[in-house]
Amino acid sequence: MRARILSILMTVLMLVALVPTSAMAATFEEINQQEVFLTQDRNGTCTLASTAMMLRRTAMLRGDQDWQSITEASCREAFWIGGRGLPYKFQYDGMKVAHGRLPGGEANRQILIDMLKEHPEGIVLHAPGVPHAVLLTDYTDGVFYCADPAPNKPNARIPIDQAHGTRIENSYKYWAVTSPDVSLGGPLVLTPDLAEAAESAPVLSDLVPADLGTQEETSAAIVMAQR
Repeated sequence: MRARILSILMTVLMLVALVPTSAMAATFEEINQQEVFLTQDRNGTCTLASTAMMLRRTAMLRGDQDWQSITEASCREAFWIGGRGLPYKFQYDGMKVAHGRLPGGEANRQILIDMLKEHPEGIVLHAPGVPHAVLLTDYTDGVFYCADPAPNKPNARIPIDQAHGTRIENSYKYWAVTSPDVSLGGPLVLTPDLAEAAESAPVLSDLVPADLGTQEETSAAIVMAQR
């Protein structure tokens, strides 16, 4: 039994070593740190600032180390249309974004809950009647959260009822990332490729004696295997 447990442990350690650090997706806490969020540079650019935040989080989730280079200024240069605003379709550094419409009212709630399950990077939500846009970040424990780029709002994830006028029910437009698909970091998942690697990976009993008798000896073998 001991040899079997140690074999499984060694296989997991070797699989972790196969995954490049740069490819590890960011966690929920990492994409919601204060440094990720932005305040709009000027009046009328709430959609642009919200989009920049969405792209920052997408970049983090796909493992980009230079996500902080995505700013309102860099996005303005890349796709902003002077006098018109945010285009309906555009791309930035391999990230593609498209526009969509919402029915309004209570019907928006379930639509956005479902969308957020597919978009951990968030959704740019726009309420034309205000007018104002925010980055809808998540739906947690029955509450919608957002990042509001308005100058009088904190650079933080806040409940949407604390945003400047934009609410779930009065929003009719949104922008979302259509490519790439990203996900939050979490436990190692054995994809078909990793599962195949696990099948062929040497087990601990092939590397160290099966009759390791002490915790110290077992720990030493694991450390050596990680080097």
